[in-house]
Amino acid sequence: MPSPRQYTLAIERPYEQSLDKFVSGVNNELVQALAHRQQAFAGHWIYGTQGSGRSHLLRGSCLATQQRGQDVAYVGCSDYLGDVDGLRAALQHAQQLGETVAVDDIAAVAGNRALETLLMTVYQRLLSVQGRLLVSHTQPAQTLQFVLPDLASRMRSLQHFQIQALADDEKVQVLRQRAQNRGYELSQPVLDYWLSRGPRDLGALLTDLETLDKASLAQHQKVTIPLLKQVLGY
Repeated sequence: MPSPRQYTLAIERPYEQSLDKFVSGVNNELVQALAHRQQAFAGHWIYGTQGSGRSHLLRGSCLATQQRGQDVAYVGCSDYLGDVDGLRAALQHAQQLGETVAVDDIAAVAGNRALETLLMTVYQRLLSVQGRLLVSHTQPAQTLQFVLPDLASRMRSLQHFQIQALADDEKVQVLRQRAQNRGYELSQPVLDYWLSRGPRDLGALLTDLETLDKASLAQHQKVTIPLLKQVLGY
């Protein structure tokens, strides 16, 4: 059986996993809730569109918990697409330890009785040790069909937070930070041109940034308006 993927992203992707680097905008209440050290069991269901920062928030909360000297278990369900055994092993690992357990993209668990049973056990253990359960999905819990009614009830009772879209200036801040994390700067003229002609959705903008980043490296040149036009067609 494959060994569960451990939470090692704090070294591999330091920017993306830090709560203080998350551009919160109107989502400050959510960020503060994740940063707060609770004294009793807490469960949060975090939902938002693709690219809204769900994984960032879960990883960031896990990192903050680690920095306080507590154990965490992060289960990135999208890492196990087509690998039910691997996902089962990761949930079994989370079942054993972790004062904070994050289940990212829970849709891969819903509908599978064995996986749901493991998640139910995780929930009960965290309840007994006054830990924290973090769950992410694109929609609220009531939109998912669970096999186990008890699990459905408990997931729907978690405190729900919807990640709200950022304003344009906040999207610019995200793009700047992502570029700086990769070692280069995005000029204001490039950003102005990009947002005036490109998509407004943050997920699409971050996908575009990946494309620009690869093109910039391949062509050994800075990200400029001509390069943006050439690569993205805007």
